[in-house]
Amino acid sequence: MASRQRNTRKRPGLGLILPLALVIAALQANVPASANTASASVVAQLARVLQESPLPMRSDFAWLAVTQMAEFYSEEAARARTESRNTTRARELSQWAAAVDDYARKLAVLAESITTETPIGISVAMDDTVQVYIGRQPVILTEAISGQQSVYEQRLLERFCTLYICEDLLPDLESGGLAIPATVASTNEATAYWSFSQHAGPVCMTADGLEFQFQQLSGLGEKRAACSRVVAELSELAKAIAHEQQRGVSIRWDMLEILPAPAPGDPQRVMLAARVEIRLALPMLVELPKLLKIVRPWLIARVRGEDYPLVVLNAEHLLGLEHSSTADTLNQRYPAFNTVHE
Repeated sequence: MASRQRNTRKRPGLGLILPLALVIAALQANVPASANTASASVVAQLARVLQESPLPMRSDFAWLAVTQMAEFYSEEAARARTESRNTTRARELSQWAAAVDDYARKLAVLAESITTETPIGISVAMDDTVQVYIGRQPVILTEAISGQQSVYEQRLLERFCTLYICEDLLPDLESGGLAIPATVASTNEATAYWSFSQHAGPVCMTADGLEFQFQQLSGLGEKRAACSRVVAELSELAKAIAHEQQRGVSIRWDMLEILPAPAPGDPQRVMLAARVEIRLALPMLVELPKLLKIVRPWLIARVRGEDYPLVVLNAEHLLGLEHSSTADTLNQRYPAFNTVHE
């Protein structure tokens, strides 16, 4: 087994805390004072439970928390750029947006550096300030999303509870207005989540029952992109078929087929029955007829509004990634949770 090179870049302990303080100050300057009062109770309670949890669970929490924070900062920077077009403070807002964007990118890189061997620490201070330590790099999670802390916490809670049974982890949660998702159905069904198990390998899963199990750890960046595209296209296909069924179209599931587009740039043809077809942009699924056949039971259940857990084995082969040589170690993400439905 080839040894992985150590990262020799300097990582000062306050490297992200100090820029964070500057960014927060800038954010608070752009948000009314009344919007800055946000409860960190949910994140603090969850963090206390996870402090002594197994490393894989802490890795999942850290990855989700920092990734979500990066997304929020990117969104804030985009909003600032939009606002700068109609104000005399255009230059000031533009510079501020660039600083926030830069910090968001650093957070994203830090999150994606997490592997199964990365030390993860979680600390909760007396005042409920929560920090995660990725290696030796600390990141503050509380009071970090000025004006949107509660939204950030709810999104983090929803995604974490997709991987773990939060009703068991937090039976006495004091939500402060936030709710533990009762089921994974409360999350975005078309979103792909990643996890890692020593026995099952990388797993791409969705809230509505799909699991794509990969055998190899290499090329996770490409695998993430492929799985996200397939999940999105399957979700759109299920919605489109349900819509046609509501219009009175009788679906012949044994005839379901995706045919190439008539011309470049046109949507694909989806055969629902003899001489019955719709047009839908499914550029990846049209190349994966074997996968479409395998997920047909899941599609039928989704159109009916029912749950149907489905495990897709050997996902590299079915997604056409068997001979991929992509292996960007900075994009490796090996979380812990794995659920296999027999």
